[in-house]
Amino acid sequence: MPFDGSGYSQKAFEKALEIAEKFGSKLIVVSVLQSKVADSAGISLERMQEIQEEEKDTATTMLKNLESQATAKNVSFHMEVIHNPSPADGIVTFAEKHNADLIVIGSHGRTGFRKIVLGSVANGVLAQAKCPVLITKGTE
Repeated sequence: MPFDGSGYSQKAFEKALEIAEKFGSKLIVVSVLQSKVADSAGISLERMQEIQEEEKDTATTMLKNLESQATAKNVSFHMEVIHNPSPADGIVTFAEKHNADLIVIGSHGRTGFRKIVLGSVANGVLAQAKCPVLITKGTE
């Protein structure tokens, strides 16, 4: 289950947690950090690594909040923060590597526009995933 902190991903988490609780499944939540090499002109490698660590720490803190919700419902929980220039590719690759039975994703994320029917990341995951994809609706 991809999570980016948006309201859409929170709704997706709630649905994924409900499914995992009902079926006694393990819930794996992944947050994809995009590599920002193109935006790094003039930034030292050391500073770039610091920025990536800060982003990873922020994402990990966000996911730990979800872990406590899963623990309260006795759902087996695992979280992962990965780097990939394409969030959709990162999610699909992660799902394949971990033999996911289902990907639960919000219809939009941080980069989504409300007037677009389906966000680009959700659309990419839907097009590429080899397992079923449940797209949840929600509001920001």
